Amino acid sequence: MWRRKEWTPFLFGLFGVFLGALIVYQTLNRTPRALNWPVVSIAKKVDPSVVIVLNKQNDQGQLQTKGIGSGVILNRQGDIVTNYHVVANAHALIVVLSNGQRYHAQIVGEDPPTDLAVIRIHANHLRPIEFASSRTIEPGELVVAIGNALGLSHTVTTGIISAKDRVMFRDGWEYHLIQTDAAINPGNSGGALVNAQGQLIGINASKIAQTGVEGIGFAIPSDTVKSITQQLIAYGHVRRPWLGATVQSAGSQSVGLLVVRVIPGSPAAKAGIRAGDFIVSVNGIRVHQLQDMIPVIQRAGVGTIIRVGLLRGTENLTVSLRLGELPVTHRALAAG
Repeated sequence: MWRRKEWTPFLFGLFGVFLGALIVYQTLNRTPRALNWPVVSIAKKVDPSVVIVLNKQNDQGQLQTKGIGSGVILNRQGDIVTNYHVVANAHALIVVLSNGQRYHAQIVGEDPPTDLAVIRIHANHLRPIEFASSRTIEPGELVVAIGNALGLSHTVTTGIISAKDRVMFRDGWEYHLIQTDAAINPGNSGGALVNAQGQLIGINASKIAQTGVEGIGFAIPSDTVKSITQQLIAYGHVRRPWLGATVQSAGSQSVGLLVVRVIPGSPAAKAGIRAGDFIVSVNGIRVHQLQDMIPVIQRAGVGTIIRVGLLRGTENLTVSLRLGELPVTHRALAAG
């Protein structure tokens, strides 16, 4: 018979083998949920709300697909947000849902200054995206980008928020964007950038494509998306406030903005503002550069009465005017 001391090593060895086998089994059978990895559930939640957008144009009398992008379902009425550059110059638009169903789409409204557009399809059982406010995001936060990268439908990539408010300039427009290192490739444009709860925080718009540059992509913040799409759906365009005066900065140390032209019949003209005046304040806020004035006017909105402080020669004046709506003929020009 074995003595007790002889049994002890054997029992410890047997226990070790059993414990090792158990660890290996659990490791091999871990699920994403057990690993606390939320991207699987995020993708399942968001994927039905993301669509493919095909831009078709006439080519020698035939419609050919000239561009592919993504879109995000806004509501059950069939409104879909995408980038303006995805639908620009299209003679026909085709939307492909996550289940493969295809629909012809019509443009509801476009807004080049924000690179956003709303298109509409007539379909049943649509799954709208859930919005979150982009004001709540923080650098380092987990994000998931879902779109149709390089035409590969419903590609999922992950990353973090690199910056909350990057100011970028393109084609004469100023953009306030979310920067992310989640992979964004051609075809992702118009797709969803969502947070860890699967809520929309941005619409993927572009990336920096240069040799040696990686992980720098941009998305339009969800607060901008919500504001612009609501106006596109309601009016077919964005109602931007209009002063009706062309102004010029004389530098950050100047007394204000020099009025170089006043458009006849504009709010500025009706208020008595003249060429040669200096605008020194708007609603009590001192202005030295155009970037000082534009946010104040945009926050005020169409139809709002604002107070404009002027310097005319050596005389200080204050006039009140009601902001108009930027006319169609002026929408391609800088605000003012």
